[in-house]
Amino acid sequence: MALMKTQGIRLNKDEQQRLKALGKTRDRSMNYLIREAVDRYLDDEEQYENEKNEDAKRFQSYLKTRKNFSHKQMKTWLQGKASEAKDIR
Repeated sequence: MALMKTQGIRLNKDEQQRLKALGKTRDRSMNYLIREAVDRYLDDEEQYENEKNEDAKRFQSYLKTRKNFSHKQMKTWLQGKASEAKDIR
């Protein structure tokens, strides 16, 4: 297990009460809930940054090549993906 360090966080009374109530409902500590929330937040934000970087790379590639897809080509591709998804179910 990785070495953990303590980090203070300021919560108002309402936030504290909500965390306590949720912790009681789920039989979890406030610390657990906060760590879960931070972990989810970091996952979401890292994914956002990765997607933003991918978009920037794609745009730079487009600027260099000027390759693009027509609406009809994209619609056909998306319909194929939807059909594949149905087959998986």
